[in-house]
Amino acid sequence: MLEICVVGFGAIGALYAFALERSPEVRLTVVCRSNYATVKENGLIIESDKLGTHPPWHPYRIVRSVEEAADRPYAFIVCATKCLSDVRPTSSILGPLLQTLPSSPDTAIVLLQNGVGIEEDVQKAIADVGATNPVLSGCAWVDATTVDRGKRVAQHGNERLVLGFHKTPHALTDSDGQNALNRFCALLQAAGASAEAAEDVDAARWRKVLWNASFSTICTLTRARVCDVLALPESRQELKAIMLEVLAVAREVVSSEGAALLPDSVAEAIIQNENPQSVFKPSMLVDLEAGRPMEVEAIVGGIIRKAQTHGKSTPRLEMVYAALKVIQRGLISATSTI
Repeated sequence: MLEICVVGFGAIGALYAFALERSPEVRLTVVCRSNYATVKENGLIIESDKLGTHPPWHPYRIVRSVEEAADRPYAFIVCATKCLSDVRPTSSILGPLLQTLPSSPDTAIVLLQNGVGIEEDVQKAIADVGATNPVLSGCAWVDATTVDRGKRVAQHGNERLVLGFHKTPHALTDSDGQNALNRFCALLQAAGASAEAAEDVDAARWRKVLWNASFSTICTLTRARVCDVLALPESRQELKAIMLEVLAVAREVVSSEGAALLPDSVAEAIIQNENPQSVFKPSMLVDLEAGRPMEVEAIVGGIIRKAQTHGKSTPRLEMVYAALKVIQRGLISATSTI
């Protein structure tokens, strides 16, 4: 049996955990924190355009904490929590699992999170315990949400997960990462999920952060839906200007092959391909409205730090970052007192 642990059982984590456990060779452990009682008692109804509608699903094993999950080795440790380094780094969330990590290419970490450079924190934590394990990450292009007080996950429309492996200075070969990537993609594909193996995961992540650094941030700062931002030529112009700053940084960071996938024309194409009638609210805005900390560091801070390293100017991103940090400070302060 393939033992797999999923940490973070929100909409994205639950959707892909369900897909993984459709394989008869998988035995799943899910770490539920705030929704433990709900999932334990009721299971989870999956309502998905891609994976179908199913009666309440009960994962093989449900635990309350990462400490409880760290009682066995896993083939894959999947982290689907928000990436909130200014609240709690991913390496800290996964700490007990990383401390007991068998140093083997047969155990891989999979990060289903937004942002760029998110793998660095985890790779360092792995090295600190003397282990050498592949780190994969995925960009989820999927409209999924938890409804009915956490009893149902609804996924409608697009479902696409682009995955890749991160190169590492440790004693791993590219074939170790590629083998882990192929195994993970095959499990999801067999369940009917749209899992794609990216040739260059860094380019794929920068392509995803283009949308988040522009649409997500502007929607959040204006408390507006996507259609509202697209309705004005002034805001469309600023969306493109932000994307061009991101692209200039991205081409400094990724490989030459990856840079070829990120020309300036990508910015206008993303804007043109967006539905002008979309009432979608990005998750960053949803988090703000719910009073939860937002992925400011992963989505915007990570780009700015890369820009500074490579001497690139990002005045629009820096202004957006400063404004979001002010809001984030209040959210963190409020949640820390609860």
